[in-house]
Amino acid sequence: MQYRLFDTPEYDADVVMTPEWCARDVVEHFQPTGRVLDPCKGDGAFLKYMPGADWCEIREGRDFYKWETPVDWIISNPPYNILREWMRHSMTLAENIVYLIPVTKVFNSFAAMQELYEWGGPVEVLVYGTGSRLGFPLGFAVGAVHFRRGYRDGMRVQFRSQNS
Repeated sequence: MQYRLFDTPEYDADVVMTPEWCARDVVEHFQPTGRVLDPCKGDGAFLKYMPGADWCEIREGRDFYKWETPVDWIISNPPYNILREWMRHSMTLAENIVYLIPVTKVFNSFAAMQELYEWGGPVEVLVYGTGSRLGFPLGFAVGAVHFRRGYRDGMRVQFRSQNS
């Protein structure tokens, strides 16, 4: 995977920081155990609530695409513009993946859905509202989507308030 140059408008638009209240709610809800990775830590909102977790951040010289160690959980707010490639790498590493993403990204491509199903499936979505509620530059519904390797059962959906 080749990264785009960091000074491009596409890269800048893809850097959105997770509000602390939301990161706390995600981590408290899913309660990751074992080896945990935040592959794009940004300002560390998720890491604050995952003591001992490993992390990557390309802006700090830790490239997620070079991470090869298996983990039990990945939790983060990934770059949306390269989400499909990001998911492919995530699925080579993790048993559980929780990404705060526009929910449409999970279901917008048959080929992507098929790849995901071959690996596992979505277990649960915590819907936080539109991206603008989180300070993200988009109006689509955003949720923390939990994917699990080998999962084949139904998907739960919860709508979360800011005070969850």
